Amino acid sequence: MSQPHGLSRRQFLKSTAVGAVGAAGATLGAPGVLRAQGKTGTVRVWGEPGPYGGVAVDGMNEWAQKNAPGLKFAIETIPWSDVYAKLMTDLAAGRPAHCISVESPIAFQLMAEGLLEPVDDLVDKIGRGRLISGMKWEYWGAWKGKQYVIPAHHQSDLLVVRPDVLKEAGVTKSPAEWNWNDQLAAAKAIKAKTKSFGLCFALGRTIATDYYVLHLLHSAGGRMFDAANKSEVVFDSPAAVETFEYIAELFPTMPPGAVGYTFLDVVDSMAKGQSGMVFYWGRVFGRAAEVDPNVFKTLEAYQQAAHPKTGKRYNWNDFQGWLIPKDNNPYVNEVKQALVYIQTSKDWQIRYLHSLVPNVSPVFQDVAQDPRLTQHPFFQTKRRSIFEYYTEALKNASNSGNELLQGISPLAGIVHGRAIIAQGVQRMLIDKQPAKDSVKWTHQQLEQLRREHIRLVI
Repeated sequence: MSQPHGLSRRQFLKSTAVGAVGAAGATLGAPGVLRAQGKTGTVRVWGEPGPYGGVAVDGMNEWAQKNAPGLKFAIETIPWSDVYAKLMTDLAAGRPAHCISVESPIAFQLMAEGLLEPVDDLVDKIGRGRLISGMKWEYWGAWKGKQYVIPAHHQSDLLVVRPDVLKEAGVTKSPAEWNWNDQLAAAKAIKAKTKSFGLCFALGRTIATDYYVLHLLHSAGGRMFDAANKSEVVFDSPAAVETFEYIAELFPTMPPGAVGYTFLDVVDSMAKGQSGMVFYWGRVFGRAAEVDPNVFKTLEAYQQAAHPKTGKRYNWNDFQGWLIPKDNNPYVNEVKQALVYIQTSKDWQIRYLHSLVPNVSPVFQDVAQDPRLTQHPFFQTKRRSIFEYYTEALKNASNSGNELLQGISPLAGIVHGRAIIAQGVQRMLIDKQPAKDSVKWTHQQLEQLRREHIRLVI
């Protein structure tokens, strides 16, 4: 089907969505009537695989039982990399999600496309001043003076190690003091002197690889885009070449299958005792506790190793939040009320955080200070590591949508949808291109992407 002349993508999708519900529209009338009758039905909530989305939906259903008994909130799990494409498809079909939990670069793309309902009216209801010190509402999603995303949690990839394996390998320097050179030496020592692989992170053609490469790039002083200058591409740089070359040096210490790995492959590499170190979010602790308690006992998390020249230890922090698609959504008001309910309830916030310790980190100061937070059993033996995720990681937070926390670019979500950074790294690791050539190829892809989507940044 060709796009009607003169319509933007969003207008076209909106018009096709209206057509898809033609029969209902003839009976119910304008969208305002749909909203008026939105007290019955199923509210579709998208979230990534993980228990926390389900806990939040339980809280939303508690709100519904008290205030809208004809409503049922239902979780649908969906990978982050599929959110944009599926939302476009479902909008065209007239049945989009009514609420989405997603990490910030994907949210930034959706809000710049004009697909989201502003939520400024919720900020003061939830508590504008409640965020943990150093955080800002816009980290989750603000665009052209409006807030589009409500904070759910933050989660960072850190350096997770097994001290027993480090000791066996003869590594005595604390990971808290490492720079990139120390980390490389430790990975080589583990591979040479133990039965474990040295360091593992995803290098498959996936969004996961993009995240890992970019936290290293940021520590080296590089970026993909200059958000302050209409997201001009600045990827091709000495920092990017150095980052690619460093990955190439680490690669021989990794499991052979790492070039095909995505997120959960890295989790199992550590949880099942295959690797001595990984870059990962807090989920790895819960997984290890499930599959091998002996591995869990040994795990410790540290901030990322410092770059030898810049001294930076940037991680990749998701800043995951709640957003509300606005087109053809009869439940906007009900979703807003349910979000206020769970975000202002300390009980539901604690349950949400406890669903996956320490992966899901608190965003509100009053919740972080609640004594119940530390009553999860992991705090008995992993308190230091947990607070590496909860608080220390915020000092080194960055991600691809808000690089170095210096400005939002909505192009990052599109980059991840195409796994452009991952493809660039694979050209070096699999096709044996020199790092500088792989970096140039990646830069060219980013330039092309920017030209295709220039309307989002001008």
